[in-house]
Amino acid sequence: MTQPTAAGDEPRFSVHFHDNHIPAAPGGLYEVTLDHTVSGEKVGTDNLPPARQNFEIRSPQFTLDGSFVHAVHPAPAASGAFEYVLPHVTLNRLILPWERALVAGDPELPWLALLLFAEQELPDDPKAQGHVRTRTVRELLTTTGAATGSTSGDVLVPDITLDVEVPPELRDSTCTTIDVPSDVFAALVPRRADLPFLCHVRRVTDRHATRVRRDGEPLEVGDYAVVVANRFPRTAGRYAAHLVSLEGFAGHLDGTKPEESVVRMVSLRAWSFEAAPNPQAHFDALIRHMADDPAGLGLRLRPPTAGTAVSPATERLDLGYVPVDHGLASAEHTFAWYRGPFTPVVAQSVPTPEAGHYQHADEALVYLTDTGVFDVGYAAAFTLGRTLAMSDSTLAAAVSAFRARSRRIAQRALLGARTGPHPARDRFHELIEDGLGTRLHAAATAPPGERTPAVPTPRRAPGGVPRPPAVTDLRDRLRSGVTADVVRGALREPLAPLMSALDQVTLLAATPFGHLVPDARMLPPESLRFFHVDAQWCAALRDGVLSTGLGTSLDVAVNDLAREALDPPRPLSGLLMRSALVKNWPDVVVEPQRAAGSGFELLEIVHRVITGPDLLLCLVDGVPDQVVFREPHEGIHFGTDEGDRIGLRRLTGPVGGSLGVSFPPDGEGDMSRFLRPATDGGTREVLDLDTGGDADSEPLVPALTAALRTAAQLGPDEDLSPGTLAVELVNAPQRIAFTPLPAGQS
Repeated sequence: MTQPTAAGDEPRFSVHFHDNHIPAAPGGLYEVTLDHTVSGEKVGTDNLPPARQNFEIRSPQFTLDGSFVHAVHPAPAASGAFEYVLPHVTLNRLILPWERALVAGDPELPWLALLLFAEQELPDDPKAQGHVRTRTVRELLTTTGAATGSTSGDVLVPDITLDVEVPPELRDSTCTTIDVPSDVFAALVPRRADLPFLCHVRRVTDRHATRVRRDGEPLEVGDYAVVVANRFPRTAGRYAAHLVSLEGFAGHLDGTKPEESVVRMVSLRAWSFEAAPNPQAHFDALIRHMADDPAGLGLRLRPPTAGTAVSPATERLDLGYVPVDHGLASAEHTFAWYRGPFTPVVAQSVPTPEAGHYQHADEALVYLTDTGVFDVGYAAAFTLGRTLAMSDSTLAAAVSAFRARSRRIAQRALLGARTGPHPARDRFHELIEDGLGTRLHAAATAPPGERTPAVPTPRRAPGGVPRPPAVTDLRDRLRSGVTADVVRGALREPLAPLMSALDQVTLLAATPFGHLVPDARMLPPESLRFFHVDAQWCAALRDGVLSTGLGTSLDVAVNDLAREALDPPRPLSGLLMRSALVKNWPDVVVEPQRAAGSGFELLEIVHRVITGPDLLLCLVDGVPDQVVFREPHEGIHFGTDEGDRIGLRRLTGPVGGSLGVSFPPDGEGDMSRFLRPATDGGTREVLDLDTGGDADSEPLVPALTAALRTAAQLGPDEDLSPGTLAVELVNAPQRIAFTPLPAGQS
């Protein structure tokens, strides 16, 4: 099977499941015997005695190197709704589950099992923290008498002969053990027929030579052995998972309770997690609940009563406005309508000032003649821009640096380049030509009583025609001819940091959340809202920023040129999600898509941020035709799908693809009939895979085999194997797409 990436992409990972990987010879002690046979005439001598050589294939037996464990799921110390999950451990050592012989002559039978213990099931670990006891191998295999932690009875230890089956150097080495009450052992330990279905091999190949890591188990290229537990953690509380050795217990895998009161087992790896079952806390349930939100998906307030006549106030609420207090210049208090940049529909255009932009907040006020109140949304955006320009250190520094550099650039441009016209120098030469130097010399050398004030000589052009008055409007000067080109070219460098700071997305990211969503009722818990971004609101916000730091008329003139270099706000859309889904899946996959030909293409998410514990904001470049939410790929997990059913997968053709059929079929209950009877009145949690030894349960493998034969995925004489069972038990990431309703529907 394969793990896909975004819509339309080729699968990034190709994952293959195999039944097992059996070594040529399992670990253990071996003796090689060489017999010599002499043929032909014997010259008074017997055949030579046989030659014997002992050797050992060393494999893990009582301890496990930590590097052999690639990943576990659920993660250590995790907490969540795991009631549909079968915990598993992924091993880097491919042959490990079959490396030792549990039963002679049956190499397909693994010697490892993953056991899951709830609270109060292990005497030495009542809180299911994953605690173990350390003993030497000698102490483990020679224990007699009362069990530690039990009141009476003997201890059942592995049937391994210390002096024969254990190398001398290992007999006094340490190992970690757990004491399992015999009734718990009989209820949990997989039966002999179940064991092959709880281990398989996973082979991951990478088609794009790229590794992707997510929270949870990393899905990486390589070959792995996987050991799966047979128990669902469906009771609230902590669980301890132990990868145990079954070596020496082959005679106790028939489901009967041992005569001893306690079974002592080697624990090769242990961890714990907390189960908090909640059918409404799963990905599919959470997002479908948001899709069924009666308040709709637009960012708006709904009137408190339904079925009433549509009033101007109702229309405003439906457009995303909220009423706010408003103080008039006359000192009277009234209310006004406020709407932030997020709108449920494309915002209506509003008239712009003669200058083409707002120079102060009053220009951005919109008077609503039908109700006699103001729309203060754009005025608030302008004021917010001024506030951000003075309070945000990055934005303030960008504006201040631009002002300082632009003044110098404009002054040099107005004076002219050295090689070109220079107004001040030209004027100085004109005054000298008109006799300024002679008059200054006469005034400086005349006696004090004879000095007379200098009378300026009228400027005259060649030919005696008076010169025209100088152009004094700085805006006209900066916009005229060569000067404008020089200033625009010189402003490119100082404008770059300012343009970055004034980017539409950057400013929205700096906007306080209360300006984006002015009323909490617009975004209640467990809600999803889609919206358009009002480009006019963003423009007013930017005008507010550019209105700061204007100390001279030269700054105002340069500001106009700077505006020409800025791109107008572009069409954006987005979504807001307030849900436990954000907390549980912070890397939820969001794919805004636009129709392209016969398929879809992805739009860029230009801003994504998690605000608080359960709030996700995404801004999208453009307006999508559909938005797809997908549960993030956190490696591969096993169990049942939400609703406690198995979504059948293809075993032919594109292996792993969905058949669109659930097992058990509708009307035939859920997976509970395939669970062993509960012990001591507990929850039924343990799978009955292939034995059917309990009158109250049905084995899963034969029933699933029949269903796959009906679906033409298995031949009439073909049985379900460990690898194909793993394919069927893979938890598929959930996927749901939101598309707009046809016109006229709501």
